[in-house]
Amino acid sequence: MKTSWMTVAQMRLLVWLGAIAFVLTSCSEKNVAGGTEAESTIALYVQMADGTPASTARVRILPDKYLSSGPAENAWNETDEDGQVSFEVRNGRYTIEARNVSESKASGAVHSVALDAKSDSKVDTIKLGELSSIEGYVLLGTSPVVRVAGLDRYVVPDSTGHFVIDSLPQGSFDVQIGDPEKVHSTTVQSNAGDTLFVDGSDTSSTVKVVKSKTSAATEYPESDWSAHEALLKQIQGYAAGTLGAAGLADSAGKINKAKGEICVVTTTDDLMDVIDSSKVDSADVATKTIVATGSFRECAEKEGAVWILFEKSGSYNLRSPLRIRSNKTIDGRGRDVRITGMGILTNESSNLIFENLTFTAPAITAHDTTSRRALSIHNRTHHVWVDHCRFEEYPLILVDVKRGSNAVTLSWNRFENAQSGILFGLEPDLFVDSAQTLTLHHNYFSNLELRGVLARRGKIHAYNNFIYDVGDAGMECSDSASCYIEGNVYNNNVPVRDYRLKIEDGSPDKATEGYVYMIDNWFGRSGEELAGDAKGYKPDYKVSVDESGAELAVRVKNEAGPR
Repeated sequence: MKTSWMTVAQMRLLVWLGAIAFVLTSCSEKNVAGGTEAESTIALYVQMADGTPASTARVRILPDKYLSSGPAENAWNETDEDGQVSFEVRNGRYTIEARNVSESKASGAVHSVALDAKSDSKVDTIKLGELSSIEGYVLLGTSPVVRVAGLDRYVVPDSTGHFVIDSLPQGSFDVQIGDPEKVHSTTVQSNAGDTLFVDGSDTSSTVKVVKSKTSAATEYPESDWSAHEALLKQIQGYAAGTLGAAGLADSAGKINKAKGEICVVTTTDDLMDVIDSSKVDSADVATKTIVATGSFRECAEKEGAVWILFEKSGSYNLRSPLRIRSNKTIDGRGRDVRITGMGILTNESSNLIFENLTFTAPAITAHDTTSRRALSIHNRTHHVWVDHCRFEEYPLILVDVKRGSNAVTLSWNRFENAQSGILFGLEPDLFVDSAQTLTLHHNYFSNLELRGVLARRGKIHAYNNFIYDVGDAGMECSDSASCYIEGNVYNNNVPVRDYRLKIEDGSPDKATEGYVYMIDNWFGRSGEELAGDAKGYKPDYKVSVDESGAELAVRVKNEAGPR
């Protein structure tokens, strides 16, 4: 008859428990801190996910209300070769955490145990599983400590309120924010790969936890024009009426429906240097630059309406600024399309859609005015929709909308790692045009040195954006710009400023003041609604504005950018 390893382990466990029972019967009382009190024994049998013994696993037991006051305060015990370990404890409720590292792969488990006065011993089996983590943003300027009750976890958020509690077993945890004497907590169910947004801004109410939503990548649309039609239905704000590759803009600014052609980008090459055949026989062999066949530039410079698709993911490095022509849809859905090198410029080119693109790794990195933006919408361009794109690392401005450009919507984009995010309008002494119009909605701004948005002249409607980490002002409405600001989430020191410059005594320079109307915005770190009516300005279109708060913030943070 064959004896399995589990049978042997169970026999050893019985012997082990017998010895424990003998000790308990012969000595039922023991002196403990605070008086003489009977202790009980918790015997644990720790298993790997496949049921085999977890030998030399680390196990720690703490009262379920325990809150750490610093990292690594309590020691671990270790299981024997059969995965067994025991603890002598007083009656009460306990949280047991077990951890094991095998071949550089960590696993763990958390287990709750309750012992009453009638218990003299308890035997339990713990099975280890995949570890998880909780990532969140505590929208409090004081950046309080974050702890997990019953576990030795002590985390101090960074200056922006961001924190990560890693190496957690899967399970339900009581996450507490702030001083243990002022309990401010919530129960979190943590599963592998979870990212949670923790809103601890209101100390008078319960901490809110929002589970992130995962956006499925859009399939490559190929030549299915219904996929293009579906895209057009998502346009909101001033860019409504933009048709991209499904229309043609006339000289009067009207866009008429017209079925365009499809141009598939088949190479990551851009401009190519070739030998000039007309000068091969000369003493000095010359070269000339041509546009690569099948390149992004070739598609973008075509006349007429063109739906530009990408055959493959990759970095499309622009060797010189790309002056895109009108009536184009640049569609990166289903691909990881990275525009690098020089940026893209519009020049009286209109009816444009930029979808699912990443603008990164610029060729010019010096902080000077000659640096190209990632995307420059200028010279009376109209009807431009920029959606689900990422802009990062350009030295001064990531996107600008200027010189009379209007009917522009920027939606669900990420603006990160630069000096400023968006420039709307130029210095008044350079160009004055109050006809500029811009809608900003569901955009994410992070790690910007100066500001998220600078508005000068024109009209701007900003709703449901998340300004998370900006050094100076989240939005600056100046130089007679009219700004209608509603339902945004701000987690920076100066959410909105209504002037651009100060005079010597520190008061605003009235020549640079703007007109602001604010309603239903949410302030995580500091700030309040500025009084004003935007000089009577209100958008002349209707949109559905989401309620501002933690749920909106995590949705924008996780869903903005390429999908």
